[in-house]
Amino acid sequence: MNSYLIACYGKARFPSRSAARRRARQIRGTGGPAFTNYRCRWCRHVHLAHRPGQATHLRAGPHGPIPVQEYAA
Repeated sequence: MNSYLIACYGKARFPSRSAARRRARQIRGTGGPAFTNYRCRWCRHVHLAHRPGQATHLRAGPHGPIPVQEYAA
């Protein structure tokens, strides 16, 4: 898996930080997790990311994402 696939592929792209913040507030308002936004170095658009400590899945796993509750620390 290369850096592009990890950072950009398959993620929603927003034209501005204000649009990303608006969508993050909508998700949070419906009971979803807290998000932050960042400018992608690959596509130059803005993506949403989980805030530290708020992730629901880990990326590593041979059969897809592993829910945090199943991860043995």
